[in-house]
Amino acid sequence: MVKNIFPAIRALIAKELMENLHHTQNETANLMSITQPAISQYSRELRGKKVVILNSNEKVASIIKESAKTLAKQDERNNTGIMCNICREIRREGLLCKLHKEIAPSLKTCDLCMDADSLC
Repeated sequence: MVKNIFPAIRALIAKELMENLHHTQNETANLMSITQPAISQYSRELRGKKVVILNSNEKVASIIKESAKTLAKQDERNNTGIMCNICREIRREGLLCKLHKEIAPSLKTCDLCMDADSLC
């Protein structure tokens, strides 16, 4: 999650804020409580390279777009809940398992991520 999914989520939210909601890199960084250089790296696709796996799922892509809109409207910056909602949907849709199996083919029979007890 930390190495692949979180950066991809942040990259997609940053892209949505800049391209569709017309925020600058500085504004986007402030909205997301991260640095402008990080935003620059996301926009140049130097970070968050697993965006394809997230964009391939309509539900997840839609939640990310809605989350960017929510983040842009918030008076107080707290994206913890936003990230949790997106992560929950990624797990429900089986995308985390798909990523795990890409990284470690020996996990081809694993379904731990889909266990209802492990969904936060």
